[in-house]
Amino acid sequence: MKRNFTLAGPFGELQGVIHECDVAAKRRAVLVMAHGFRGSMEGGGRAALLAEEISETICTVVRFNFTWCTMLSNQVAELKAVLDFVRKSLQPEKLFLLGRSFGGATCIITACGNADYRPDGMVLWSAPNSLKKTFIQVLGEEKFQEALQGKDMLLADDRGNDLIPAAFVKDLLQYDLGDLLQRWQSGPLLIIHGEKDCIVTPEQAKANFNLAGGDKQLHYMKDDDHHLALRCHEAGELVKGWLKEIS
Repeated sequence: MKRNFTLAGPFGELQGVIHECDVAAKRRAVLVMAHGFRGSMEGGGRAALLAEEISETICTVVRFNFTWCTMLSNQVAELKAVLDFVRKSLQPEKLFLLGRSFGGATCIITACGNADYRPDGMVLWSAPNSLKKTFIQVLGEEKFQEALQGKDMLLADDRGNDLIPAAFVKDLLQYDLGDLLQRWQSGPLLIIHGEKDCIVTPEQAKANFNLAGGDKQLHYMKDDDHHLALRCHEAGELVKGWLKEIS
C-alpha cells in the first residue's frame, strides 16, 4: 500500500511517500531513500519503481523531497526530521538508509555524525568522498572559486535555471566525509558506483570503501555513468538482494 505524507520540516513543509510492505511481517523494517542534488524522490521514475519493487516482499520504503537546492546542513536537518517522523509513525524494528549522490553525502553525515541517527545498514549510490572535488566538477572551477569569494552561482541546464547561493559551497566544505566514514566500523554497507562516473569519480567510491569498516561491499557498474541509467536494474537488484539478507 502506498500513501503520501507531509510533515513540518525545519525549513518548510516536506512531502514524501510511504510504500508499506505488502508482507505484514516485513513492515517494520524500513528503508529511507534520500535523493541527489537538484533531484527528486522520483529519481526520473527509477527510484519510485525500485521502492515499489522493494515494498512488495522485502521491507517498507519511504521516499521524500528535500527543500529544493538547499544547503547540505539543511539537508542533514531535513533527513533527521524525516527519520524522527518514521520512528514515531512506523516504529521500525530495523532502519536502513539509501543515499543517491548528494543524498549519499547527507546520509554519511547523518549516520556517522550522530549516534542517535545511526541506521542498521546504509547504501551509498554514486556517493562522493570529496565534496570539494565533486562540486568543482558540477559547478566548474571558475564558478566554484567565485562562490568561495562570495558570488552566487546561476546553474542553467536541462533541469532548469537555479540560483545557488555562495554560502552553499562554504557550507559543504565544513564536512569531511572520509573522516566521518571512518566512524562506520560495524554494520552492513553497500556501495554502488558507475565505472565511468565523471561527476563523482570512481576512485571516490573506492576511498569510501577503504575508510569504512563493518560488513561492506563495493560494486562498480560496468560502462555506466553517474546516473546509472544503463545498469539501474542491475543496481536495484543488488540493493534488493542486500536488503533481503539483512532485514
